Amino acid sequence: MQYRKSVFRSLAMVTQLGLSVVTPIFLCIFIGYQIDSHFEVKTLIPMLILGVLAGGRCAWRLAMNTLEQDCREERKLREELKSRSLRTGISKPKQASRIRKSGENPNKPERDLVWGINEGHTADREADENGVAEKINKTASL
Repeated sequence: MQYRKSVFRSLAMVTQLGLSVVTPIFLCIFIGYQIDSHFEVKTLIPMLILGVLAGGRCAWRLAMNTLEQDCREERKLREELKSRSLRTGISKPKQASRIRKSGENPNKPERDLVWGINEGHTADREADENGVAEKINKTASL
């Protein structure tokens, strides 16, 4: 869909550019011809030059406005993508899985990095009667 939009936008810009260049030239030629026919003064060539200059100015302004609009749209798109990437960042660490793998021994104590137990310590957890609290025993291996 983005491709179609850019093709139609380019086609419209080329059409508008052509009309904005040709219109002042034809208007100045018409005015120069009318002045020549009514007053018999040779103004067709100066009016033609004036029309070409006016058409060039219109084309320049149209091209600059189009480029500025494209830059604004591109900047807006970059800011939108940047804000999206900021929002999708990880806000908290991933929690450990509570599902045991099929090959693990359920009675084997695991390393508990949250409680600061490393390779030299083991952790035994025992649930109390209600199953709410856990008791952690730390023993250092010698």
